[in-house]
Amino acid sequence: MVEKLAFIGSGELAESLLKGFLDKKFISADHVWMNNRSNTERLTHLENEFHVHTTHDKKIALQDADIVIFAFRPADTQAAIDEMKAFLRPNQLIISLMVGVPTAFIQSASGIDLSVVRAMPNTSASIGLSATGIAAGAAVSDAQLELAKQLFETVGTVTIVKESEIDVIAGLSGSGPAYLYYLAQAMQEAGVREGIPEESAAQLVLQTLLGASHLLNQSGKSASDLLKAVATPGGTTQAGIDTLNKQSVNDAVIDCVHQAIVRAKEMSAPFSK
Repeated sequence: MVEKLAFIGSGELAESLLKGFLDKKFISADHVWMNNRSNTERLTHLENEFHVHTTHDKKIALQDADIVIFAFRPADTQAAIDEMKAFLRPNQLIISLMVGVPTAFIQSASGIDLSVVRAMPNTSASIGLSATGIAAGAAVSDAQLELAKQLFETVGTVTIVKESEIDVIAGLSGSGPAYLYYLAQAMQEAGVREGIPEESAAQLVLQTLLGASHLLNQSGKSASDLLKAVATPGGTTQAGIDTLNKQSVNDAVIDCVHQAIVRAKEMSAPFSK
């Protein structure tokens, strides 16, 4: 049983996870501590919204915590670990959400044989629909990895990967919701340009994306099969798909994901020297 869960860092992703964990009753609010370095307004919001404990003092946040979630900026890693290492314990499960920071670096910087699991969720965790990849560091036991898996299963699906693959997860599903928001925005703009009121266009696009994702999830058919079924030769859908192909949108999407992955790898470079 998890008696205390501490977030070090309290940004949007941390809030999304917090909301998901509480909604799914993985842990109760009085067993959660939220910490950041200096943003009192942010902590006040979280305390008022979720009734969790908040503090700027890392010692208080970390004391007796069973699970510690590192949710601060990768650039702050060294400074944050320097501030925390006197209060971290080898038996704590450390879950790092930081893009590009290897588990080995966290262990080395702390000087402690910490059990570190890297996790790459996305903001859909706030409604229990995250796609999360997790990877175990060298000191993580099977029981600890299972605990991390159970934690993130409360906010969506979990895929266990090698740590070398976690940057791919960052670019594919970690950033993935933004790609769909981009598509939704473009489709809504297209509707408005063709004369549909903005509110109506937004509603139509929202339901279209929702229905398509549910159908893809529930039909047992691949995306390719569903595309072929709806894009009949000479029809309106095929005309649209032909335009996407002429504009090399398929290649653009692939490169979009690739560039996000490249950026994740670039972010890891300073920590791998």
